[in-house]
Amino acid sequence: MASQLVAGYSAVIVGALYAGCDCFLGYPIGPEQSDYNQACKGGGHGCYNSIVLAPASVQEMCDFTMKAFDLAIKYRNPAVVLADGVLGHMVEPLKFPEKALQPEIDTSWAVAGRAQTKGNLITTIYLDFAELEMHNLMLQEKNQRIKQNETAFDGYRLDDAEIVLVSYGISSRIARSAVDAARKEGIKAGLFRPITLFPFPEKEVRALAQRGCKFISVEMSNGQMREDVRLASGGQPVELVCRYGGNLIQLDHITEKIREVA
Repeated sequence: MASQLVAGYSAVIVGALYAGCDCFLGYPIGPEQSDYNQACKGGGHGCYNSIVLAPASVQEMCDFTMKAFDLAIKYRNPAVVLADGVLGHMVEPLKFPEKALQPEIDTSWAVAGRAQTKGNLITTIYLDFAELEMHNLMLQEKNQRIKQNETAFDGYRLDDAEIVLVSYGISSRIARSAVDAARKEGIKAGLFRPITLFPFPEKEVRALAQRGCKFISVEMSNGQMREDVRLASGGQPVELVCRYGGNLIQLDHITEKIREVA
């Protein structure tokens, strides 16, 4: 993937993260979110980032895959649709778009096998260190444009929230139910769901932190997303509710942590 990005290729990668053996062998699998760092911090060597979208439903699996192709072509950058083992097996209503998207194909950067397009030759090999550094600076400038233009999130009952659950994928659906359960107990909880894991919605998390909100990261990993929440919040403590090994987070695990933080 690193070579694809450095060379300016467009690519879409769809992953349903799971724990356990291969389901094609007849063994059970369970959901995981433990590849967050691999997807969001780079899947290989080099100073780069992939665009990462996190669906939480079958409908979003469809919508975000189409979006991923748009973004990959727009920025000539790998885009990842990061799902999990539950979403990969889930049956839900799905509405396909009535009209297929017609992408505008830009071939101005392509090599056509003639001298006029020789300057478009794609390579990952830069033997001159100054030239290599300039290429990396171009990649960083592209990352900044992606951050400015493509960051997305979904908020639920955040207007007056004092405790904010940060979660994505199937875990966010359980977290949403936990918000409703906490509200019934008089606890002002809300849900912040990053739609883009990269670029991470840093400004929006920071605004909640400045408002005095407390954060709980709800994820099926060892707190990989929690580190991004902590950085975005300005270093505030971030509690963690997690499960490992293909086990789903239970509603009562989240509500117990909410009561503890409250």
